[in-house]
Parts: sequence; C-alpha cells; structure tokens
Amino acid sequence: MAKVPTDAQLAVAERRGEAKAKRPTALISAKLDERAKTVRLQFRSGLELAIPVKAIDEIANVPLARLRDVKASPMGDGLIFSEFGEAFYVPGLLRDLFGDAFAGALGKIGGRARSIAKTVAARKNGLKGGRPRKRSAA
Repeated sequence: MAKVPTDAQLAVAERRGEAKAKRPTALISAKLDERAKTVRLQFRSGLELAIPVKAIDEIANVPLARLRDVKASPMGDGLIFSEFGEAFYVPGLLRDLFGDAFAGALGKIGGRARSIAKTVAARKNGLKGGRPRKRSAA
C-alpha cells in the first residue's frame, strides 16, 4: 500500500517542480509542423529544435493528424501527444537521438544535483577517508 505524502512533502515537491520548470533547459512549447513533418520544440533558453517525426520510432508511422495535439509538460521535461496517448521524457528522447555525447552532458547535470541524501552520503564517505587515491600503473 502506497504512503500518502504529507502536506510538507507535497510543498517541497511542488517547489522542486516549479524550480525545474524555470531552468533554461525546460521545454516551454511544442508544436507539430505538418509541412516539414517535424515536431518543433522551444526551450526556455530560446533554443529551438525541430525533430523529424520519422526520427522518433514510437511515432514514426502514426498519421500526422493524430499528432497535432502536442504540448510541453508542466515541468518542462516532457512532450505529450494527447490525441495519440503517448508522452516522452525529453532528455531521454534527446539521448536516444544524439547518443552518448548527450547522455554524458545529462550525467554531468545530474552529478551537480544536491539532495539531503547525497549530502549525508558524501559526509559519511568523507569520515571513512574519502575517495581512495588512484594508483599509478608503474
């Protein structure tokens, strides 16, 4: 049985979501360009990206009429095709399209994330002497 979150936990999650939606990498709009057969993404930073529908395996063979109702998720990390009933996590979609180079950039961003659990774990590891020194291959 799932635990019901407290009001305080909900407030923290809401603030975290609002902060995520304000990041420069947040998706602020999406639309289908039927003539070009692309999905156009606009990010808060001003960056725009046009992705060919054929490049997204899950929708490559879907009639364009079913893809017209596309929008950005409220947190700016998702792409939602309401009529088709499909949603995509944008960082994952971009990783799939651009490969490991993009995944590395995402990992770098994730590594900068701060949480109470991460801080506690780092302190605990520090008390053990921190990271072991690298040995030279002599």
